[in-house]
Amino acid sequence: MDSYYLYWQGKWYWWSGYWNDPNDSRRYPAVNIVILTNASFNYALGMGALAEPPQDSSADGVILIKDMAEWQKHWDQTAPYNKLLVYEFYEKNSSLCKAMDKPFEKLATQYKGRADFCKLDVDNFELLARICGVEGAYPTFVLFKKCAQVGKVVGLKEDDLERIVQRAIIS
Repeated sequence: MDSYYLYWQGKWYWWSGYWNDPNDSRRYPAVNIVILTNASFNYALGMGALAEPPQDSSADGVILIKDMAEWQKHWDQTAPYNKLLVYEFYEKNSSLCKAMDKPFEKLATQYKGRADFCKLDVDNFELLARICGVEGAYPTFVLFKKCAQVGKVVGLKEDDLERIVQRAIIS
């Protein structure tokens, strides 16, 4: 069963037969996450045709997303494409997170055009992190394709991250 989350007009909603407010401190299912926005709604529900992304559509290196407005803009620009999004939820003072900077940058360069690699400071994206099942272990990497979560890697697992990215790009 998919768990649908809608980000609309600066607020999150969770679908369970009707749209609920996920800010009520309950724990929400972290399986088969599908994130929707106005722009991605049709693509996520199979009502819009997905296209292959233009080869130059990825940034050079890792994208640092600072707030929800930036996140939504990037999400909406990526939704029409059959493109992988890799989010690193990090804590800015964590040495473990800093240790993954170079491997994450390497993957961003290696998969340019087929995936976007984005860093999200968990302090600025607390609710999004909770929705994605990020539970206090950083770094946590969450992968999305076609608006649905397709993988998650927790900790300093460079090989696991590369393997799951490869698998997600092929699917």
